[in-house]
Amino acid sequence: MSVDHFWRRLPGQAVDTCSAEELGELVPHDRDLRYDRLAAAGLALGARSAAVLLELALTENGLHPDPAARLPVYGGGRREPGTAMPVLRPDQVAAAFAFLRDSALGELVRQQDSVLARTVAHLGYPSPWSESVAVLVVNDLRDLRDFFAGAAAAGDAVIVREAK
Repeated sequence: MSVDHFWRRLPGQAVDTCSAEELGELVPHDRDLRYDRLAAAGLALGARSAAVLLELALTENGLHPDPAARLPVYGGGRREPGTAMPVLRPDQVAAAFAFLRDSALGELVRQQDSVLARTVAHLGYPSPWSESVAVLVVNDLRDLRDFFAGAAAAGDAVIVREAK
């Protein structure tokens, strides 16, 4: 699976001073040298597993009616192609982190095993759902939790980009 989703931290007030176009330019489009530098500084994250799998693991089990479950991956909900990228303000970043921190991420993936397997098959992934893919999803969720921890601690906003 390739990177299909990026998150970028910015100081909370930056979202009020930048246009949508300027914000978009701040978020990586792919894993390149720029991304590597931002990621090394803890300011960007790219998921190795498909974002839809991360979202399903967090939201489809029915155990978490908390609206914060929808914040980390798609910023509150999927957007139509061509619309503005979601921007999570510092209070939303803190809520997303609290949800991720308080969730047993590995257990969420295990509970959704059959849903995730059907999704992988339906979307035509090159590899079928397996324990190794489940581990990848759990690791990406942990990386996402750690990324949001840093952003919440700094009072940062987060921009979400779904790669084309």
